[in-house]
Amino acid sequence: MTLLQVQGLGKTYGERRGAAPTVAARDISFTVEAGGSLGVVGESGSGKTTVARMLVGLTSPDTGSVTIDGVELHRAGRGRAARLQRARAIQMVFQDPYTSLDRRLTVEGCLRDVLRRHRPSASANEIGKLLDQVGLGQRFLTSRPHELSGGQRQRVAIARALAVHPKVLVLDEAVSALDVSVQAKILALLKEIRESLGIALVFVSHDLAVVGEVTDRIVVMYRGADVEQDDTDALLRRPQHPYTQMLLSSAPGPGWQPERVGELRAAFALTEGRP
Repeated sequence: MTLLQVQGLGKTYGERRGAAPTVAARDISFTVEAGGSLGVVGESGSGKTTVARMLVGLTSPDTGSVTIDGVELHRAGRGRAARLQRARAIQMVFQDPYTSLDRRLTVEGCLRDVLRRHRPSASANEIGKLLDQVGLGQRFLTSRPHELSGGQRQRVAIARALAVHPKVLVLDEAVSALDVSVQAKILALLKEIRESLGIALVFVSHDLAVVGEVTDRIVVMYRGADVEQDDTDALLRRPQHPYTQMLLSSAPGPGWQPERVGELRAAFALTEGRP
C-alpha cells in the first residue's frame, strides 16, 4: 500500500531577485510503500536536499504535492495545527546532529521537550523506551551533546524524530559525517527501526553504496531532475543512465576504475538539458 506519494515537485530560486533562476528541483515524482525505503541520490547541487526539505515542509514547493496516507501536507496551511499534523506524519534527521540538537539541553531535556509539544499524554517512562530503541541506555539521560560521540548524537537525533511516532522518516546525509564503522552501526539501527516499527524511510545521500544498504528503491538526481529510478538491486547491478554509471564508477571499491570516471562524465555531458 502506498504511504508517501510525491507528485511533480518543483522549486526554483532567484526568479524574484533579478538573478538568473536556479532550478533546484523539477517535476520530481515517486512513491514509498508503508514500511518501505527509498534512496534519493546525487552529487552536491543535484537538488536532493531541496527535495528532502520540501517533503518535511521546511521549503515550500513551487509546484507539486506531498501526500501521506491520503492527506496532502502542503495544503494543510501554515498554522500551528498544520505544523503539528505535518510533524506527526513525517520527521527529518539532519546530517550534523551537533547543530540540530540544542546544546543547552540534556538528552532527557531534548526528548522531553518534543514529547511535551507533540505527545503530552506520553507516559513517564517513554524517554527511557526511546533511548533503548536507538541503542542507548538511560545512563545518557543527563548527557549534553558535547559529551557524546558523533554516533551517539545521531542516535539521540533519531530518538527525537521517533518520539513523535511519524509514519515517514527522512534522513538527509545522516551518516556521511560519521566514521565507516559507526556508519554501519547506524545503518543497522535504521534497518531494525524500519522492520520493528513499520516506518517508511527516505534516505538522502551522495553515496550509492550506503543507500544500497538500507533501501528498496533508488531515485537518482542531477541538476534538479530525476534521471533514473529503479529497484535498488537492479539499479546497482544494471544502471541505465550514464550519470548513474558515473556515480557507481566514482566510488572506490572492488573493481574501481578511475579512468572510467572521465569517460562517463563525457558521455553524460551529451545528455545535458535532456535528463
